[in-house]
Amino acid sequence: MNKRRIIFRADGNSEIGLGHIIRSLALADMLKKNFECEFATRFLTDFVKVEINKSCTKIYHLPESEQEHYDYFLEKIKGDEIVVLDNYFFSTNYQNKIKEKGCKLVCIDDMHDKHYVADLVINHSPGLSKKEFLCKSSTKLCLGLDYVLLRSPFLEQAKKKSQIKEINTAFVCFGGSDSLNLTCKVVKFLIRFIWVEEINVLIGDAYNYKNELDELIRDSQIINLYQNLDSFGVIQLMQKSNFAVVPASTLLFETLAAKLPAITGYYVDNQKQFEKDISEINNVESVGDFVKMKYITFANRVNSLKKNYTFEIDCIDGRSGERLLNIFESL
Repeated sequence: MNKRRIIFRADGNSEIGLGHIIRSLALADMLKKNFECEFATRFLTDFVKVEINKSCTKIYHLPESEQEHYDYFLEKIKGDEIVVLDNYFFSTNYQNKIKEKGCKLVCIDDMHDKHYVADLVINHSPGLSKKEFLCKSSTKLCLGLDYVLLRSPFLEQAKKKSQIKEINTAFVCFGGSDSLNLTCKVVKFLIRFIWVEEINVLIGDAYNYKNELDELIRDSQIINLYQNLDSFGVIQLMQKSNFAVVPASTLLFETLAAKLPAITGYYVDNQKQFEKDISEINNVESVGDFVKMKYITFANRVNSLKKNYTFEIDCIDGRSGERLLNIFESL
């Protein structure tokens, strides 16, 4: 029996980061045993291609221009697929065009700033309620950490107990691009703490400030640099650490699934809601705006985390894949 097709539509590059790609592929990984997963994207780097091929059987390389990709993608749709959209520029009008083709439509959303005509909307930010969404009465909403979009190694790690007994080794990551170079800013702050014994830094292939980071590494004996790790490699690196400094994005959820307490904050608008809601969870301290953050604010939050950490992180149960698979099978 032929599997039902799902086409994922997401973009990522050095300017917008890889968050949309990573979480869409996390969902594809959850569904690939029961569905034929395909992926459509505009910016196809070698790294992105390798990651897509782990969960999807086909890749559609769309035009990179701001307008052509919309119509090109519509031409690839037959009408019997499930289409998953993950980006901020897919308007209500474009959603309607996909629905008119006969497809079932799923929107991965973390802004809830438009009217949705989708059959399903997924927003894994904690603290949201259905009344905050404009959508059809028939639209199913999957809200909160019960539906968190994480790759399988993180979901498996979330089912385990925390092994952390002290806080002295940092994990630092600001995604695959970090165009604002917050990585170096945070590392410079961390090396001022006498109790920080190691700093494990993860960057991606779109990071453009490696020379500056290399200078910091030469001047310090406690910084370890890693680049372009797959999900298993990221888990292993997190296990070598016992607290994290990450933005309020999917990276934060990966950190919590790996049982790391975290310092978080935002640097783009779509992270503000995450930061606001996640700050209510135990073992997370927020610095607010990473760009405007001063050392004194960062130091206060880090010292508070070290003092108040409870050694129990259980806000993610690792079963979101099972829940979402059941929902997709019912579409």
